[in-house]
Amino acid sequence: MNKTFAIIMILLFANLSYSQNNYSDLWKSVEKFEVEGLPKSALEVVETISTKAIKESNNVQRIKVLLFKSKFALILEEDAQLNIINNFKTEISQSEFPTKNILENLLANLYWQYFQQNRWQFYNRTKTSEKVDKDDFRTWDLQTLFDEISLHYQNSLEQQLLLQLEDLKNFDELLILQEDSKTFRPTLFDFLAHNALKFYSTDENSISQPAYKFEIDNEEFLNDTQSFSRTNITSKDSTSLQLQALKLYQELTKFHLKDKEPYALADVDINRLLNLKQHATFSDIDTKLLETLKAESNRLKSHEVSALYDFEIASIYFEQGNTYEPTTDETHRWKLKEAIEIIDAIVNKFPKSIGAEKCQVLKQQILQSSLQITAESHLPINSNSRLLIRYKNVENLAFKVYQLSRDQYETLNTTYRKEEQLTFIKKLKVDKQWQSNLRNENDFQIHTTEVVVPALDNGYFVVFASPETSNEQTFAYATLQVTNIAIVDKSDSKNYVYQVIDRNNGQPIANAKVTLNFRRGNNIEQTEQKTTNSNGEIQLIMTRDRWRLDMIVKNKNDIAYFDAYNLYRYYNDDKEERVTYNAFLFTDRSIYRPGQTVYFKGIAMKTENGKSEVLEKEAVIATLFDVNNEIISQDNLKTNDFGSISGEFILPSNGLNGEFRIEIYSVNNNRFRSNT
Repeated sequence: MNKTFAIIMILLFANLSYSQNNYSDLWKSVEKFEVEGLPKSALEVVETISTKAIKESNNVQRIKVLLFKSKFALILEEDAQLNIINNFKTEISQSEFPTKNILENLLANLYWQYFQQNRWQFYNRTKTSEKVDKDDFRTWDLQTLFDEISLHYQNSLEQQLLLQLEDLKNFDELLILQEDSKTFRPTLFDFLAHNALKFYSTDENSISQPAYKFEIDNEEFLNDTQSFSRTNITSKDSTSLQLQALKLYQELTKFHLKDKEPYALADVDINRLLNLKQHATFSDIDTKLLETLKAESNRLKSHEVSALYDFEIASIYFEQGNTYEPTTDETHRWKLKEAIEIIDAIVNKFPKSIGAEKCQVLKQQILQSSLQITAESHLPINSNSRLLIRYKNVENLAFKVYQLSRDQYETLNTTYRKEEQLTFIKKLKVDKQWQSNLRNENDFQIHTTEVVVPALDNGYFVVFASPETSNEQTFAYATLQVTNIAIVDKSDSKNYVYQVIDRNNGQPIANAKVTLNFRRGNNIEQTEQKTTNSNGEIQLIMTRDRWRLDMIVKNKNDIAYFDAYNLYRYYNDDKEERVTYNAFLFTDRSIYRPGQTVYFKGIAMKTENGKSEVLEKEAVIATLFDVNNEIISQDNLKTNDFGSISGEFILPSNGLNGEFRIEIYSVNNNRFRSNT
């Protein structure tokens, strides 16, 4: 349960309440000195309170004094942690029930907090047969520390029947109270037991384990409250934290089965079931867990506490619904809808219950909208293209296309906060806009679809989409460059060679003007101008320098930018020139849906003595592979007079989604191999 409360621990530097009238003024003085940054003065007042509490045998005030002394010790003393622990041990030896039980619980918490803050030290230590220093817990190994923590938690729960008779209201001075907290944890036993359960339910698993390690492998541990209270829980592994947790849950369950109201029992029961879900080792845990949750909800259906069980059922459906994968795993597709139906029923039946409050939060998560756009980074001029839209709980979209300057494009791509992105885009001038209705499956799941982008002129653009309603929290955008120019990297071991081609047909572009900007970091340190040769190529000699190369290519009315090529020296000890063969593949788009046709083009090249030429009439085999590297289809092709090929493959409409690839290789002694 979240409606709980906790003792304020010294190591967290929290404040305690100030309520007992005859001590109120003194504690106000302590608070005043604390605020003024005068811990020594505050400590002097605490000593006065200590004397008064001892004289009046006020044990609650004595515990509070010990907490504050420990708090100030951390500020004023060296080796404070060791001194604090020793002070607690001294107080424990001089105390009686129930003060002793509370102090034992606090001491265990102190050890546990110290481990959490310094776990790396304990994990690096070897287990010893006995304590290196029995008084200095900071030198102990992990198992020794955990044994000590468990010992003090067990000590704090001694005289269980008497603890169950201690109303927690008697200890308000030591607690931070939340609304309805005592409804779920009414006694001192509840409070101390749930504190201990935070330790026993830990996921820490690096402690050495015996061969007969206790495991939660019995479905009976997930039974309803009545059955679980009678379950025999035994194991030779007496040091198991999970074993101790299970026994403690059973004691709490037995205790609260006698209650007139089921609040505390439901709290214990749900915590037990959730803990077992996390640690159980048998398969299909959710099925058994749902069975128990539904049984308890039905048993308590006339009481508002049943809403807490229904909330957990809806939460499991929420988790299951999030595993839905179209075409691969549709098992839990409608679980989110089932969760919404449960939530609405709870809110209608018990609108003011804690369960209804929690359900409203879960419903907001399920109904949350999401939107994502995926587009190819480069698109041909004045050609229709497609966007891949990934959406959830969105029924229609308003699309806007804005043209960007080069500087605006770079600014937007380095703006990371959503509100700043939205502000930036809204200041741009709209170039094109349209609306698109999306298919609503009413399953609250993420779906995908494609949307056609109208033909665009040369330049940079940002495609922006948001629901037609004015919901500025849900939007998505994609930046793209529209150009007919593409670059093929044909570098060899001694030269950087870049070929400028037409991205529509793969033909080389001669006499294109290329500006080369050589960068270190974000600064341009060198610029060169080149013109492509008859093969559409430019060439750079490798040097020992490392650069980032950005290129600007102009051809007639078309301008394109190609960024972030890394230039570095590759040392080759071969003295003889070698002939190299390369092939380059292009597809009509970067993202496809199952069953669609993939159109591809390729260019085969030969490089000898630094000179490149296309391979004419070269026999090649094109192969389509799926995500498991299995062959889906093959096609025998031959390059034309320009060294290019073209073909198509139909993607399978079923099976695994993921990254497919096309690979081509030469039939002529495997002279080249390329894939995309």
